[in-house]
Amino acid sequence: MNSRRAPTTTEDARGFPPVQGLLFDMGDVLYDATVWRRWLLQLLHRMGLHTRYRSFFKIWDCDFLNDVHCGRREYREAFQAFLMAAGLTRGQIDEVEAASQARKRELEGKVRPFPGVCRVLGRLHSAGIVLGVLSDSECTAESLRARLASLGIGQYLAAVVSSIDLQRTKPDPVCYRTALAAMGLSAEQTAFVGHDAEELAGARASGLRTLAFNFDAGAVADRYLARFEELLQYADRRAARAPAKTGAI
Repeated sequence: MNSRRAPTTTEDARGFPPVQGLLFDMGDVLYDATVWRRWLLQLLHRMGLHTRYRSFFKIWDCDFLNDVHCGRREYREAFQAFLMAAGLTRGQIDEVEAASQARKRELEGKVRPFPGVCRVLGRLHSAGIVLGVLSDSECTAESLRARLASLGIGQYLAAVVSSIDLQRTKPDPVCYRTALAAMGLSAEQTAFVGHDAEELAGARASGLRTLAFNFDAGAVADRYLARFEELLQYADRRAARAPAKTGAI
């Protein structure tokens, strides 16, 4: 998990009416989605491509992966085009693909939720808080739900929405509206828990309150979380009193 400090000290819930639902981004909020990216950057460094994580993957996310998540490009074609734009030769691209496919599956198979996620989601669910996930992904909502189940948190989620099914990515307002409809809640009843500055801004523009966790530098939100457990104070007060699930971490 990246160590990103809130711009202020941890705030309490005063002035933040308790919500009835929480809508989560998936990667880098519920678990660390950077492991394969960091491995890939190390591989490229060994091949002579020296670049910085943030600027390198900003190009990947905005100019290539977004089209994949909207269903406009195939992942492999977009990845090859990205590596070619970065200056790799055809032979180097073949080498990276051969090494990365198996490694990506291996690393993703080892992903575990951030500390506190299972326990907190269990307590929120027990307290009657409606929980949902809104993810920009090349996988369908059905596939994402299976992955969330493998992480031990799928049973807590009332709704899982994927960009590939909508053919739109956050911060498009349709994404937030679709997730809210699936949760059966209004924007006023719900807070979005995210890390990306643009996605947090999009949620706020759609009328949701915003909670930033593991967030980008410069991200603007109603509240900033230093620990996942702090979510309990922003939900219905019953969540803070709900018993912890046995075995949850």
